[in-house]
Amino acid sequence: MRVPLEWLREYLHSTLTPTALGDLLSMGGLELEGIEPAGPELPGVVVGTVVQMQQHPHADGLRVTKVEIGGGRQLQIVCGAPNVYEGQRVAVAQPGAQLPTKQITAMELRGVRSEGMLCSASELGLDDGSQGLLDLDPEATPGLRLDEYLALGDPVLTLGITPNRGDALSILGVARDAAALGAGTLLHSQLGQLAKQSTLQQQVDDRTVQIAASAREACGFYGLSLLEGLPGRVPDRWRERLRRCEQKSISPVVDWLNVWMLAMGQPMHAFDADLLQGDIEIRWARKGETLDALDGRDLALQEDMLVIADSVGPVALAGIMGGRRTAVGSATRRVLLESAYFSPRAIQGRARRLGLQTEAAQRFERGVDFALPQPAALLLQEKMGTHCVATWSVMGELPVLPTIGLRQSVLAKTLALKISPALVERHLTALGCQFQVDGEGWQVIPPSHRFDLRLEADLVEEVARLYGFARLPSRQPSAILRPLQQHQHTRRRQVMALLVAREYQEIISYSFVAPELQAAIYPDLPAIKLQNALSSDLSVMRTGLWPGLLQALQFNRNRQQERVRIFELGRVFANGEQRLQLAGLLTGNLYQEEWGNTKKPVDFFDLKGDVEALLSLWNGDWHFVRVNDPALHPGQAAAMIRAGKEYGRLGALHPRLAEDLGLDAATFLFSLDMEDLLQETTRRQFRPISSFPSVQRDLALLIPQGVLAGDLLAALQGVESEILQQVEIFDRYEGPPLPQDRYSLGFRFHFQDQTGTLTEERVQEALERLWQRLVQVAPIALRG
Repeated sequence: MRVPLEWLREYLHSTLTPTALGDLLSMGGLELEGIEPAGPELPGVVVGTVVQMQQHPHADGLRVTKVEIGGGRQLQIVCGAPNVYEGQRVAVAQPGAQLPTKQITAMELRGVRSEGMLCSASELGLDDGSQGLLDLDPEATPGLRLDEYLALGDPVLTLGITPNRGDALSILGVARDAAALGAGTLLHSQLGQLAKQSTLQQQVDDRTVQIAASAREACGFYGLSLLEGLPGRVPDRWRERLRRCEQKSISPVVDWLNVWMLAMGQPMHAFDADLLQGDIEIRWARKGETLDALDGRDLALQEDMLVIADSVGPVALAGIMGGRRTAVGSATRRVLLESAYFSPRAIQGRARRLGLQTEAAQRFERGVDFALPQPAALLLQEKMGTHCVATWSVMGELPVLPTIGLRQSVLAKTLALKISPALVERHLTALGCQFQVDGEGWQVIPPSHRFDLRLEADLVEEVARLYGFARLPSRQPSAILRPLQQHQHTRRRQVMALLVAREYQEIISYSFVAPELQAAIYPDLPAIKLQNALSSDLSVMRTGLWPGLLQALQFNRNRQQERVRIFELGRVFANGEQRLQLAGLLTGNLYQEEWGNTKKPVDFFDLKGDVEALLSLWNGDWHFVRVNDPALHPGQAAAMIRAGKEYGRLGALHPRLAEDLGLDAATFLFSLDMEDLLQETTRRQFRPISSFPSVQRDLALLIPQGVLAGDLLAALQGVESEILQQVEIFDRYEGPPLPQDRYSLGFRFHFQDQTGTLTEERVQEALERLWQRLVQVAPIALRG
């Protein structure tokens, strides 16, 4: 949030320098991200008055003006802006003036001498969304430097506001916090006085306003004021404040609403009173309803979205955005000013779901002071100078402020420091809390603007924050730490080193994922929903690591990274428990591109080779069994099995998922449950290398379709033999002249003895036992 210092000083009397104030706010939790001047220096640019205007003799689109710039001095300037008029106060760049993008010189334009330029806001580096010339207040003094008139040298603080501090999303909120931290004295006192005044006046028409019974908790208060005598312009001082806060100028009424939202933290909305039809109701949207939103889109509303509706239908999405049908425009003569309290729960997530991001939604989602709507509306009416004809005030169910117990013993234990009761009470008073002494502590009621104060721990943090974190004693942490067992630590390092050696790179992704992606990949594993999600696409706990890997792949592919190999070791949350999982992904070419390598995309067997190397870190006979997995290709998916237990899966990404994610290259994934594997200790035993020669025998076998090579390998590896060292498949073939129901596999057997040279008889005897085991699995024949 951007905070102009001169605006802040209307609410806070402080002698601190901008840097010192920023440092104090940072230590108090409102992090200072930067300080910069409000605008550029503009030497040679002054305030001027257009005293005469004539049509250019040679160009229909140009005007020849006489502009007074103080001291009786006048300049002749040719201008093409459509909004120039006699008597107008304008920004005049004299010859020699240096603008952010160019230097001004005197010149002839279509045969008429022009001694400078009349400037727009964007040409001055002060873009505020306005069109044409920068139209200054009639009270602006001709000849005064523009950067002095607009005080462009004043500093603007940029603060990082955390999601729990919605109360600090206003100038008043920052001033209130700065005063509590000891930066100065809070000056704003009108708010409390106006809060005690009644806004009810006699109604002049038959319009009624009501909150639907089902929406009373969502809308605690709804107020409307019928205003006439609308402002024709926003004074330069306020318009400049809007620009410094990066708000565009739209129209006088809307600009005033934005000014007051930034000043007080209360979003408000204005309807054209003559375009609203019938009675007003705050209710939940109905099935099939749409809103013609101000951003030009027609939004399909859902039944959990709160709307403001007239007799025709929705005219606004509560706390988020209004509609075009009742929008304030140049023809508007009367407005209905809305000032309301909407519950954060009724607003959270709705804007993101519709692809919207508005200042109002940002504030209502975090919580707006429910005591603020009425006094904020009264102050705004006073500033705008409008005449209020009638008001409507409707009550729903406002939040109940909690009573929180704060104990001195908990404060002392948590902060390792005993703070005097008087100082604690001073801090609580500075926060706006009400309290009563209760035994060894206090019963505290937080102010209505502090939605984040709900627990004793919150109050402890506030006392520590105001006391000063830098003043708290520092000490080394004391805890019982249980390090990983040596074999666990070693195994982790081995796993990661092996994958890195195979060109995988480690990533760390969020434990929160989008529910849609989670459901697409793991439809049979219900995910834990977060009660207060950071965003709608981070609203459930992950039940596996594949969503994070796929999102990282999308990020890289969008940046022209075609060859990607990544892995993650992290916790997943499924079936009521947390487990450690390892997962990896690869796509693109098998080798890095270079002159000696031809491009070869990775395939299932490249992934399988990486996984087999990984599994070799543990004892036991691992084998792969074909499975059906909703996230994997039906013909390229397997489970990793050891001793009858499944430890993980691998395969190609399902084509449907690949299409949904926009992935056009083959993508392969694996996952491995590490919770139990890391507990295992693996003992490697040395086996001496035989000094006797080995013997190889190859067999080409005809195998029925449907019989898996993995099953045959598992059967062969189960045959006891002192001389069989290794079995591998070196060839596969199907097609003519083989029968259609058969395919061929080439097996290579490696025999070697530790005690002597092998004889042909011993080799043949071993081959015979292997053959007998194969024919027990399926009707297999030797290929001729």
